[in-house]
Formats: sequence, C-alpha cells, structure tokens
Amino acid sequence: EKENEREVCVVFKPYYFNHVMAIQMVRGNDALLVGPIDEHGFPDVQWLRQTLTTKGQGSGSGSGSRNRIRIRMVTITNPGNPTGVSLPRNKLQEIVDICREFNCWLVMDNTYEHFDHSRVNSFPMEDSQDSQDIQDNEDCQDGKSADDCCFGYHCFQDAHVINIFSFSKGFAMAGFRVGYLAINNNKDVYRQMIKVQDTIPICTSRLSQIAAQGALSAGRNWVLHKVRTLESSRQAILDALRPLETKTIGGSGAMYVMAKLPQGKNGDDMVVGELFVEKFGIAIIPGSFCGFPGWIRVCYSNLPPRDCIIAAGRLEKGIKSLLSCEE
Repeated sequence: EKENEREVCVVFKPYYFNHVMAIQMVRGNDALLVGPIDEHGFPDVQWLRQTLTTKGQGSGSGSGSRNRIRIRMVTITNPGNPTGVSLPRNKLQEIVDICREFNCWLVMDNTYEHFDHSRVNSFPMEDSQDSQDIQDNEDCQDGKSADDCCFGYHCFQDAHVINIFSFSKGFAMAGFRVGYLAINNNKDVYRQMIKVQDTIPICTSRLSQIAAQGALSAGRNWVLHKVRTLESSRQAILDALRPLETKTIGGSGAMYVMAKLPQGKNGDDMVVGELFVEKFGIAIIPGSFCGFPGWIRVCYSNLPPRDCIIAAGRLEKGIKSLLSCEE
C-alpha cells in the first residue's frame, strides 16, 4: 500500500457474511468497503463507478491518516445470497467493464449458478449462440419446451475476473467441500492461488473427489431437473410474504427471498427470528447478519415441497401477527 492510501475490497449489502468475514480475517475491517444495492436488488453500479472514479477520497486528518482508498477487488454473488436476485447479463457485463476500466479484480461467486430461475444469465446449451436475454424464451430449439432443455450459465472470461463455482448447492454436497475456480490464462494469479491451497486446505479428501466425479457424470440437466421441483416451494414463500406488499426482494434466483419487516417494535429482525422459532416453529435468518437490519432472509429449499408449503403457512401467520400488532 502507498502512504495515506488504504487498499479495500467491495461487497454490496445485503452481503454474504462469509465474504465479509474472509476479508476481515485476511486484511481486517479497514479493508472492507460496503456498497448499496438499488431498488431491484442489483449492486448499485452508479455508486461503484463514482467510488472508483473518486478513489473514495476521505476526510481523515492527522499524521499517518490513510484518507484515500484504492479499490483492489469487487465481489458479487450471482444468483444472490442473501438477496435471491438473479443479475441479468447486461448488468453483469456493466460491472465487468467498470472493473476492467479501473484495473481492479472482480470475484464472481457463482455458487448458485443452477438456480437462475428467471434465466436472465442462462442460455440453451443446444444453441451455439448465447442469447443476450432469454427470460421470455419459452421454447428451446427443435421445438423442445424449456423444461426439457439444459440451460448453460454464462461465465465471463476476462483477465480480471475470477469465477468461483461449487458443488455445495446444485449437487447438494455442502458437507463434501468441493468446488473449483475458472480464471483467464493468468499464470501469476494461478501460482499465488496454489500457494494458498498448498498451505491451508492442501486438497479435498479422496472421498469428496470421487463424489464430485459422480456428480459431474450425472450432468447439469440432472441438477436443473431437481431445481425445477422447488417451484411450488418458491411460490408458496412468495405468497406467504405478500402481506408485506412490495417490501420484498428476490425470488428470481438462488433459493432465497428477503423481506422488510414492519417498522416499530416488531422491526427488530433478531427478535423476530427468535419469535418465529418459538411461536410459529419456523427458522429465518435475521438481515442483521447480512448488514441489512430490519429485514429477514427466507429459504425455500431446505424442506420437501409439501413440508415447505406447511412452513409457508406458518410464515404467513407470523407476518400477519407482526402486522396486526403495528395497527
């Protein structure tokens, strides 16, 4: 770092808390810069450009004060955890272009690649040309329905982009701790990553490697077929949150929906989390864990569809109970 310059990494809130903890563990709180999202749940691109343009000149004073920041890395999760939002290709491309323009790394966490329900960053794998926007594409080529098609997920190959993929969600292998990276042909970056791997995890267990091979042999379409079974659960949770009117984001990707609690005494997400467990028998994640107090994150993939519909009914009762207390 240069004198009076602080190198930082950007995350957007609500953020995935493990990303924040990883930055704090390696570089401390001073290396963390949290950006906002827009009304759609997308990273605020205007904020990112403005911050990169001004290099975040601060107002610190005194000797040794590092009152300028230099953004070295931007991290986004798509589809989003905890937002449950799928970012469309054009929005992702905009972020990729901005990071290239300002010479900073872009880490794209694609753990939920198979859960792009709105298909805004997907394309039919039978088609040799990637569609820019297939959200309204009901049929694949050769007259196949969308349910019969295998959709690929667009991966950016730019030299400044590091793509993270995982077996944890799509193949339900969270306990096996298997994943992989996709990077451009940057040998220096690869060497630095090998240093980290060789000194911390070394390698995943042989059992996990064998399980990963089996998962790959099952193929992408096997996963997508399983993901489609979540549709009734997803809709049930969205319906349960409907009493909150428009105060929700997500549902288009990953397996989450976020909802804003009513203001007042029932707006404390930590208290509501305990209340929902004790009184209604359901578990949610308080938004405070993700830098978003006053919100909750609801997951619709942890239960079989029939049980999730029951849980959604309990959630709706809990939401209505909060609203009635505010009237």
